[in-house]
Amino acid sequence: MLTELAHRSKLVKDLDDLPGLWERLGRYRTSDYVLSLALTLIAGGEGLEDTRLLREDGGLQGWLWKDLPAPNSQGDFLRRFGHMALSRLGRVNARQVRRLLARGGHKRLTLDIDSSLIEADKKEAQKTYKGFDGYNPLLAWLDEPNVFLSGVFRPGNSSPQSHLRSLLGQCRRLLAQGTKLRVRSDSAGYNLSVMSYCLKHDIEFSITADLDAAVRESIEAIPEGKWQLVVRGEETFLLAETIHVPGGCASRPLPALRLIATKKLSGQLELFKDPIKHRAIIVSLPETMSALEVLDHHNDRGRMEKAIGELKDGFGLDRLPCGQLMANAAYLQVCLIAYNLVQTFKNCALPESWRKFEIKNLRFRLLCRAGKLVRHAGQTFLKLSRSYTHFEIFERARWAVLSPALTASG
Repeated sequence: MLTELAHRSKLVKDLDDLPGLWERLGRYRTSDYVLSLALTLIAGGEGLEDTRLLREDGGLQGWLWKDLPAPNSQGDFLRRFGHMALSRLGRVNARQVRRLLARGGHKRLTLDIDSSLIEADKKEAQKTYKGFDGYNPLLAWLDEPNVFLSGVFRPGNSSPQSHLRSLLGQCRRLLAQGTKLRVRSDSAGYNLSVMSYCLKHDIEFSITADLDAAVRESIEAIPEGKWQLVVRGEETFLLAETIHVPGGCASRPLPALRLIATKKLSGQLELFKDPIKHRAIIVSLPETMSALEVLDHHNDRGRMEKAIGELKDGFGLDRLPCGQLMANAAYLQVCLIAYNLVQTFKNCALPESWRKFEIKNLRFRLLCRAGKLVRHAGQTFLKLSRSYTHFEIFERARWAVLSPALTASG
């Protein structure tokens, strides 16, 4: 079903239309390489070598494909990528996202930008701030449809702010014109360039503020009577709102913005440490949102951390296959395509209650169920066990993938 979805949603066509990867037409197309690797990751494989299992599966061969590239050919394919080809592959992923968004009718999208560390024993790997060698990709994730719009594969020693402003601009250009956007970021986004860009292009934002001297001064100036006690279960903290001008008298001054501040008693009293833990969020969200609503909205960034965890553990991003930075950057884009293909499948073919399942649940319940192929009178039949609990879900998904509406939305 995922292979048919890739064809009917025009993902295969977009991949095969990519220029700049081939000097001459060879045995395999771009989609053969990308989809065989993506489907391997979706099925639970963890790298190039695991594509051999799909390649040697007699049931899939001749039914879904005639042949697939060998693992060493997959590595050669990834090493073909330069900056231009990599950018074009990223745009293919973005078109996949835009087709899904066209079905959803979202009035406003929330874009989370965050980084993650990948440990890797590679020659080009650089030491990360946690002390191990690896890489530090920067990812852009859309909350409402749960898809990765874009990503930049960075060396492990990259600064937190590296590529963040350019990635934000790229994401804005990749979305349909007129899309209402809200951006959330940790303190890496707390810089004049990012905030100025958001204000210029009418992008609402909430960004964790650095607790520098100016921010602390703004927090200390809040009158005691303005602090609100918030009690939620076992969590208790003080909440208040003030205004703050980031950058002071810099050459590119910003207007006064809302600053949401919290104070919380730390769980452990330590010598020479302040027992009160402060936190601040700089926002351009509308005044109709209360301070508590802004805090809850910003804290929902945790959903992206869960998505990154699934991308790494469920789609193989935690095990990089190549020693070259650009080859691993191409592998990242394939991981994003695989993740988004599954999200498209869940959105287009599965009931609402199934869309919360992570990939491991879908494998167990649906994607990796055993079946029997029977060829009769020129037709191929897939037989499933009569006792298969989720047969109705399977059948509905099958027809949904074949629906003319899917092709129309592509």
